[in-house]
Amino acid sequence: MTVPPQFPSTTFTPTVGTSIILGSGGSTGQSTKKILCLGVGLAAGSKTAGEIDEVYTGDEADTYYGAGSSLARMCRAIMAQERGVRVFGGFVADAGGTKAKATVTFGAGPQDGAGTYEITICGWTVTCSIPDTTTAAASAGLLETAIQEHPYYAQMPITATDVGAGVVDLEAKEANVETTEQVTTIRQDSSNLDTLTATLNTAAQAGVGALDISTILTNSATTLYDYYVSRTTDATNGGRLEAHLDTYVAPLKGLRQQGIFVSMDTPANAVTASQSINAHLVQVGTAEMWETPGYEIAAMWAAERAYREATDPATPYKRYPLNNALPPFAMADRILDTEIETCLHGGVTPFAYMNGAPRMVRSVTSRSLTAGGAPDSSVLDTMHVAIAFRCADDIETDFESYFMKEDGIAFKLMGDPAAGVLPPSFTATPKLIKDRAVRWLWTWYNNGWLQDQTEAQYEVACSIDATDDTRANLSLPLYTIRGFMVADIAIFQK
Repeated sequence: MTVPPQFPSTTFTPTVGTSIILGSGGSTGQSTKKILCLGVGLAAGSKTAGEIDEVYTGDEADTYYGAGSSLARMCRAIMAQERGVRVFGGFVADAGGTKAKATVTFGAGPQDGAGTYEITICGWTVTCSIPDTTTAAASAGLLETAIQEHPYYAQMPITATDVGAGVVDLEAKEANVETTEQVTTIRQDSSNLDTLTATLNTAAQAGVGALDISTILTNSATTLYDYYVSRTTDATNGGRLEAHLDTYVAPLKGLRQQGIFVSMDTPANAVTASQSINAHLVQVGTAEMWETPGYEIAAMWAAERAYREATDPATPYKRYPLNNALPPFAMADRILDTEIETCLHGGVTPFAYMNGAPRMVRSVTSRSLTAGGAPDSSVLDTMHVAIAFRCADDIETDFESYFMKEDGIAFKLMGDPAAGVLPPSFTATPKLIKDRAVRWLWTWYNNGWLQDQTEAQYEVACSIDATDDTRANLSLPLYTIRGFMVADIAIFQK
């Protein structure tokens, strides 16, 4: 069988180039995975837009990017998972648009008897004591002080300001369209007030201004980051991320990387965004009305994937707990079973509160459609991408060290000799290359990554290139193992 080349036959530089063709049917081994966070930094930080830096602690993230910025919070979210991954911050320039804002307006009153008012921001609850006879205007000042004195106020993504007339503004620190999600999940409990009233408006002002991750993508082009986690959730930036990953996964670049972002829009809108991207290498999640911001959930999930896939790329993620994330408080705001199913069919990874814990339901890629728009589930689970990447890492490293060694005796290449004739020492032939690849198939089978190779091993093909007789082309099928996701049990009473 003649194997066609997968990268230009004009390439004469000695190399091992590995193409990964997903749905047809770099990093190495168990090294520490690297996660690049693409988020917005604040002017208060010491770093500037376009920079990429490794971050070792949460305090360092605050210093670099400003406490409460999405980029600092993403770095902290990964570190909180304690998964032993390397964290990098990619400083995306803020849009300089409008900051989203929520308001708390106190009215009526004064308060009759001592009372309390509670407000929850990104999962942090602030309790404000309201003494007897306190007016609406004075209550706003008390709330401002209570929020600002919270031990984690600096890390909140909002600022609290008493603007007079009994109103407290809760304004996002960043100025872009994505900030709307930071205020929509703020909630209050005013049940312990008497004659005093409190009205929370989480839609007082929407964020305006589009972010652009292009500069960070350009600046990261020559470095391997196993996972890109993006603060942006729009299809435009999703397309930019997809194009970048597709470009650098090519065989002569060999940066096998994946992208992740989590939308806080409705599941239906998340499906629309995902299907516009429709890529094996990009994972789109949905976490509508979660108290933990979507970009932090994406960061947490990247940390979990990095930890698991470093040792077992075939980890079947199902109903996977994400213990540091806070789901929607109100039952009415939690995702429905029908919406979960729609998401999974539409290339969206749903996050839900299930079996008493916040969980990732099933980890899927955004690839849900063929080029013609028909449903396509050939690469549904992200584990298939992870397996393909790990196998490519293994065989590329092996071929580089065995056939392409730079010192000692280098291999020559010739066609297969006649039956019964052995090739000269240190001479590669299509059969020798094929046999070495088949041994890898059985290794991966024993690792639990591939299905039975008894028949698949005969599909391995290798031939010398038709136009360049110094080049061997190898075709290697990967029948990846499946996760046990659904059990259909029928019980018949006789």
